[in-house]
Amino acid sequence: MPRITKVATAVVQANFHWSYVRIYTDASGGNYGTGECFFAPGLTQIVEEFATILVGEEATNIERLVEKMRWAASGAGSTGGIIWNAISGIEAALWDVKGKHFGLPVWQLLGGKFRDRARIYLDCHAAGALECLSTLLQETPVTWEMTHSSAPLTRDAIIDGSAERAREMAALGYTALKFDLDLPGTTFDSPTGYALDAADIDWMVKLTHSIREAVGNKVDLAMDAHWRYRPNDILQVSKELEACRLLWLEDPVPPDDRNSLRYLRQHTLTPIGTGENLQLRQGFWDLIVEDLCDVITPDIQKAGGLAEGRKIADMCAAANKPIAFHMIGSPLALMTSAHLALTVPNFNVCEFHAHDVPFFHDLVQGGTGEWFAPGWVTPSDEPGYGIELDDAVGKRWRLPGTRWFDEGV
Repeated sequence: MPRITKVATAVVQANFHWSYVRIYTDASGGNYGTGECFFAPGLTQIVEEFATILVGEEATNIERLVEKMRWAASGAGSTGGIIWNAISGIEAALWDVKGKHFGLPVWQLLGGKFRDRARIYLDCHAAGALECLSTLLQETPVTWEMTHSSAPLTRDAIIDGSAERAREMAALGYTALKFDLDLPGTTFDSPTGYALDAADIDWMVKLTHSIREAVGNKVDLAMDAHWRYRPNDILQVSKELEACRLLWLEDPVPPDDRNSLRYLRQHTLTPIGTGENLQLRQGFWDLIVEDLCDVITPDIQKAGGLAEGRKIADMCAAANKPIAFHMIGSPLALMTSAHLALTVPNFNVCEFHAHDVPFFHDLVQGGTGEWFAPGWVTPSDEPGYGIELDDAVGKRWRLPGTRWFDEGV
């Protein structure tokens, strides 16, 4: 079996910091696998510290190595937190190694297919504007050209721009969309959530109804509140959105506010989705067994990895709940999530957040045929994930001051 010889990292500065792990082994030809982590402060250093306990290990013993990392980091609080962003990316790279070693796609290693392709929903922004955010969610200048202006829009312009954006993306072939419900001008700095007045509620309701009217009922629609609001305020919104028949209202209250989730679930027909900030089966347990939401939305790049994601999905299936993957990463993270999606019977849809990143499709090579189409990702039968990062493109857009895997800064 191949043994790990080296662990290296790289970061691309896109709309978020796309953070990669590469696991090298002693297999013939210098075999390696690549995975992606959800961004976090100090992430690459955490990954590199884990390398000290991974080198020399058999790379195919994936779940044992995850447990080894968990207990090695127990003093740092490895029941959750950014430790799992690092472990999730390492685990993903190990699946790529294992697939290449045995000549099998990762979806086959995870149990085989329930479907041939994974449905994706597009996370949209009014007028298509994207910003580049640091690991602390601070806006950062970029060297790549944005296709739309990132200048702040008025409330009315957001409504009009969102409706137009929805029409454009539906025309491309996306069958599911998500838009932000955040009040213009609010930021992630309120410890108690933002209070909504009548005008705020009316704006949120008008925004959602305008998007629904723009695309009709043949396109699924989700709205994201980003954990910002108080339960009765957001309940008034969700009641007014029932006629829109949303896929879900995402993160209406903070993820640890279980009483408010229960309150919302009991008082509205609008489906509630949450889970992107939770990790491991233990983190999702209460949501599932206490029936606190309708759709579970883990992020595979930080929830614990593919094997853990499959176990979370199994818990959801036992409770007759769908699972929909949160995903704001690069083509590699999207493909990783798609491989898992093929193997999960209760999979619903996976997020895609980088439509306007100009080098998104250039960043990877490989895959059989057209692996990406608006609304769908089709993993191939090729070993591992079936795609590879294009090193030349990655180096061009890497985060300034960082190394590209084992090469210098």
